[in-house]
Amino acid sequence: MDSLRRLNLLPAALAVAAVVFMAGCDKPSDLNESSPNLKHITQGEFGDEVTGCPQPVVVAFYATWSGPCRQLTPLLDRVAGGYTGRLKFVKVNVDESPGLAQNYQIQVMPTILLFKHDKLADRLAGLPPEAELTNKLDALVAAK
Repeated sequence: MDSLRRLNLLPAALAVAAVVFMAGCDKPSDLNESSPNLKHITQGEFGDEVTGCPQPVVVAFYATWSGPCRQLTPLLDRVAGGYTGRLKFVKVNVDESPGLAQNYQIQVMPTILLFKHDKLADRLAGLPPEAELTNKLDALVAAK
């Protein structure tokens, strides 16, 4: 009976392994690292880095266990390079900063919040196509 139960779990285990493999991230903890274009921040840094910032800020809320989040990080890092000096890009791990996630009602991983003049201007829930993301970023830069 135990071997029958193990066989029934095999497809689910293979599916999980495939999602992790296809996400393109060797270690989920790598998501917590900052890059030149995308800074990892904590709840304690949020005020200075986001609401106290004079330029518009893109905040990616993510979780290390989320496949779509592992896909978003390299996309944001690449796209951010085209907005140097016009937008600031940061990311927040929801498991490390649950109060922020609750405050901004983050229910989908990943969620991108766009801030301008200390206020939430827009949000994207889920993994957006690159064209949709750049359209939102262009609109954020152009907004008065």
